[in-house]
Amino acid sequence: MSMGDVVSIGANCILQTRRNGFFLVVEIEVEANGVAFEEFVFIRISRREARVLLNAGVELCEIVSSRPRSDDLEVEFICVFIVDGEAFALFDVEDDMDRAVFVTITLAQARSLINRGARRCTVINRRVI
Repeated sequence: MSMGDVVSIGANCILQTRRNGFFLVVEIEVEANGVAFEEFVFIRISRREARVLLNAGVELCEIVSSRPRSDDLEVEFICVFIVDGEAFALFDVEDDMDRAVFVTITLAQARSLINRGARRCTVINRRVI
């Protein structure tokens, strides 16, 4: 079994917030010998890095106002993302593609979800030049 068979990238996109914050959103998928998990990470990137990645073919993240629903979709709630006064619920949506879909929610809704046990999304704040 090669490393490529064990660790792979699922959904990925660039999230742009209202205040022009940019995040590379990546789903890391791991599967080997009965061990399987998925984890989403958010990496803060610069406007220039976002532009380069978008020009290279990475798509903008889908932001919607309500939870995705359809008989053809597998939808899984992942985490709550809060940044600069904005809040989102992240869903992993799978049909013929693997997508990260963000639902805008209020800060009060985000706090309520977290108080009821929802995870906060993992953010990597690296030095952006």
